[in-house]
Amino acid sequence: MRTTHQSEKPTVLVVEDHEDTARLLRLILEREGYFVTHVVDGGAAQRLIAATAPPDLMLLDIMLPTLTGLELLRVVRTTPEWQWIPVIILTADARNATMAEAANLGATEYVQKPFVEERLLASIHRFLPKPLVPRGDALGRA
Repeated sequence: MRTTHQSEKPTVLVVEDHEDTARLLRLILEREGYFVTHVVDGGAAQRLIAATAPPDLMLLDIMLPTLTGLELLRVVRTTPEWQWIPVIILTADARNATMAEAANLGATEYVQKPFVEERLLASIHRFLPKPLVPRGDALGRA
């Protein structure tokens, strides 16, 4: 999966079961110039991890069907090709125990929902450079 899509854009894997949140994340990330892959549950994400090369970054919800985000984070950190990718936990779970467990399992960062777009992008840009997005000519043509 790593940067082999659409003119070498960095790839972000979004693991999110709420369609509205996933749609918003896709909009934000694609506007920033990233290629987005989305899966809706932990089981689908686990199959993806077993079958593909890693993305450049992963946004991971904790409360997911099939496997929780924390269980999936454990899978990511024990899969050799995937173990070094940045994983940003993006969740409504604000409990200190959950944040500590995520950190112990190797989460790179923890962002709480509802998220502020600028804060989320600042977190992403710490780990991924913002891709160059063609601006077009003076008439607005690409």
